[in-house]
Amino acid sequence: MFRVKRSDTLVRTVEATYGINLNARGDALLGNLLAKRGFESCSQLLQAYRGQLEYHPCKRRLFLSFHAEDRPQVQGFRLMALNKSISLDFYDASVRVPINSLNATYIRSVIRAKIQQASVLVCLIGNGTAWRDWVDWEIRQAQLFGKGICGVRLKGSFGRTPPALVEFQAPVAPWDLDEITRVIECAAARRS
Repeated sequence: MFRVKRSDTLVRTVEATYGINLNARGDALLGNLLAKRGFESCSQLLQAYRGQLEYHPCKRRLFLSFHAEDRPQVQGFRLMALNKSISLDFYDASVRVPINSLNATYIRSVIRAKIQQASVLVCLIGNGTAWRDWVDWEIRQAQLFGKGICGVRLKGSFGRTPPALVEFQAPVAPWDLDEITRVIECAAARRS
């Protein structure tokens, strides 16, 4: 168990005490950071940061990034929102248009708005996901907006992890509900 921290504790103090990087200003107050990231206590934030939190302390808004060929499994992932013990919302759209097409500018603006509404981007990794320009662009947009980023390997897939997930050191979970919960919360704790 972690020592209780006051809400007026500085983020840099928490980072120095626990040897972590919360991707926040050092002079920010812990209470404000907890409220922004949806955690009730420093202990909860630290558990999530370390990938150990097994529940969602608040409703998480997720943007799903995936390859259109994986749509049937993505629909299965979306069914998690129907589970009363899991508190998730989804903001996503499948893109079947090449990133350099005439419609790409409009599509980018729509997707940006959906990513901005989310707190965490979840990249659903199938066999062909790593080579999709749109997936890479969505991950990079989420990073620019300071969103949490994580990956979930679709059941039975053996595809490469998208390079942007590796570059941003995003946690990746296998197709297991407890592991998926842990990486979503880890991403929420580490967002900037």
